Amino acid sequence: MKKVLVIEDDVPLCWLLERILKNNYEVVIMNDGMEAWSWLTDGHIPDLIISDLKMPSLDGLELLENLSTSGLFKNIPVIILSGYEDTNKRKQCLDLGAFTYLVKPFEPQSLVTEVKRALSASKEKLFS
Repeated sequence: MKKVLVIEDDVPLCWLLERILKNNYEVVIMNDGMEAWSWLTDGHIPDLIISDLKMPSLDGLELLENLSTSGLFKNIPVIILSGYEDTNKRKQCLDLGAFTYLVKPFEPQSLVTEVKRALSASKEKLFS
């Protein structure tokens, strides 16, 4: 079963994301970027990361920067969640390697579709 790391400081949204994904994926929840980075550098490698953009201690942009400069994590697809549409932030995230940028609130089905697309694209990249 594919492992999805969810990094989100909004507890009700974590609950919702877990409910949306848990039937098809192993879901690991972290409540801030620093906690997630620590988990990753402890040797855990998820198949996909879904991260909030605005978080305490290590935000989504800083996390993307760390991931993109790391040899070990740079190929993990990342879906960024943001509470607001910001063209500059979207561009920054995509330039740093995010697979996509979704604005909250989002339709659960669109998240599921993006998760499948990200995992599929990641698999294709491995075999190309």
